[in-house]
Amino acid sequence: METTIETFLSSHPYAETTKRTYSHVLTRLLDKFKDLASVTPGQLLDFLKNEGWGNARQCVALAASQKYLAWRYGQEHPALSARLKRFAGKPQRSLTPKTTLQLLASFDPFDPKGARDLAICALTLDTGLRLSELCRLQQADTDTGQGVLQVIVKGGQWKAAVFSGETAAHIEHWKSHRKIADGQGFLFTNTITGQGLTPGGLQIVVKHWGMKIGIKLSPHDLRRTFAILATENGAPERVLMEGGRWSSSQMISRYTRTLKLEAMRKYLPMSGLK
Repeated sequence: METTIETFLSSHPYAETTKRTYSHVLTRLLDKFKDLASVTPGQLLDFLKNEGWGNARQCVALAASQKYLAWRYGQEHPALSARLKRFAGKPQRSLTPKTTLQLLASFDPFDPKGARDLAICALTLDTGLRLSELCRLQQADTDTGQGVLQVIVKGGQWKAAVFSGETAAHIEHWKSHRKIADGQGFLFTNTITGQGLTPGGLQIVVKHWGMKIGIKLSPHDLRRTFAILATENGAPERVLMEGGRWSSSQMISRYTRTLKLEAMRKYLPMSGLK
């Protein structure tokens, strides 16, 4: 079973995070059905709904399942006609300008780990880089003089991003502490071993940043904060799409939808009553 899943994943240019998600879904799928060739659309949808997943996860799992079935059995498989309606989820976390400044002030720039974490945080706020992108970012592909970087993003393509002079200064300061391990060129490394960071390890690091200032925090919260603060700074939608490497304006709307509600505050009836 694992060999079949591994063969499927290795034959597609999926990002590592996508491979982990698809592997989990397909393992559950193959555990559930012994004869995948005859699975009906209804059976596939019942499987997704009975796994305890939310709507967003069900939609991802449906895509993973159908891509696998098409790869293994061809485009005529009956379950490829199954459809799920995607619902908009609740607005997710992002930082306010005040909390963002509080987070930046919590790092000790005179400590190697503090210098590294400050550089990571500042770069994520400026570029909206995802967790895996931060981990694979190479020092040679990060030009602090020009404030521009290149990195392989979700989908396996090279994309560029720009960052501020303030962030460039934080990166240069971190580089004065950075250890070189066996010629590895990762920009962000473990301060003790010098090895490149892993997505799982960085996830825990960012969680601890939030705990230190009394909030819940994940790397993707910083990507949403990038979108919201850039919009508040006046970035046009098309420019923000390029800056965040989004392929559609729908993603920007998802990330910034709370801003329209905040604009309503000055019109609230209770605030205007005397």
